[in-house]
Amino acid sequence: MLKDVSRTEAYQKAILGNKEQFEGKIVMDIGAGTGILSLFCAQAGAAKVYAVEASGLANVTREVVAKNGFSHVIEVVHGKAEEIDLPEGAKVDVIVSEWMGFYLLHESMLESVLLARDKHLKPDGVMLPSKATLYAAACRLGQFYTEQVDFWKDLYGLDLSPVGQAVLDSKRCKPEVAVVKADELLSAPVQIADFDLAWLGPDEIERVHSRAFTSVVCDEPTEYQGVCLWFDCAFEWPDRMASSPVKLSTSPSSAATHWKQTIIVLPSSIQVEEGDLIGWELTLNRSPEHRRRYQIELNLLDPEEDEHPVPCSCGQARCVVISAFMAKADQEPLPDDGVDVFSTGPQ
Repeated sequence: MLKDVSRTEAYQKAILGNKEQFEGKIVMDIGAGTGILSLFCAQAGAAKVYAVEASGLANVTREVVAKNGFSHVIEVVHGKAEEIDLPEGAKVDVIVSEWMGFYLLHESMLESVLLARDKHLKPDGVMLPSKATLYAAACRLGQFYTEQVDFWKDLYGLDLSPVGQAVLDSKRCKPEVAVVKADELLSAPVQIADFDLAWLGPDEIERVHSRAFTSVVCDEPTEYQGVCLWFDCAFEWPDRMASSPVKLSTSPSSAATHWKQTIIVLPSSIQVEEGDLIGWELTLNRSPEHRRRYQIELNLLDPEEDEHPVPCSCGQARCVVISAFMAKADQEPLPDDGVDVFSTGPQ
């Protein structure tokens, strides 16, 4: 985490930029690791910080805390956050954790964080980050194809392209973590999932499903070669006027992070041009054997033949009309027909 400036600075700004939200508060840092987030919380004025670390690194964390003179504030707890008990059943005001994995969910600690929230957080407590959103967009994979596939077409004067094809076939079996440039995106971002960490239930992360259609955005005809996944995290408080919100983004348009982006490589390249409609159905199923991993299924959809979700922002005429009608209906008050509706319980 420490070498990833973007993500470390996001947490630093969220904590030290909102000291009034930490002064005198009890905080739990889940997956404390080196203790950097616990130290930020102590610097912000927290009265007590429980730095929870399940690995053997907990002993090093204690040394780091002592080295920085915060042993009187930070208590390192060796164990899983959802299993430990705090002294006298204490509850915390804030839970902070860097739990996110690749494409938000892969190898993440999200379930542990949610279970710890239900056990340790006060009813009016705050989760940091407070929200997490997963996005997808169509993309071309210029650098990926150059390095992994096209490289084999002319090597020492020989055509080894079958090797490149074998490499491509192997990449289709699992998502690829790589850097995708902003100019390689071929569509606007499509929201796949939006998690509010204050209310999200553990059962809600068992399966994430999205069915979407979108329009291709490009300057000239090009190749649609994959679907790019990334996430944003927001650090917000219920009373937003009294705090400074911070966003950590892993999008291709933002500074590179440890998470990079995740790409799902298509079986073959598809020729597209500006305004073409494309669609996909994306499902992330939590693995029953490896609970911190997900099985990803991507099916390409035909914009003309397959049913569109309602509402749909693809830009197709029928979807524009339906979306406009629904928006208007949401704004209009319910008609007053003069009939009072009431119910009664058992007498």
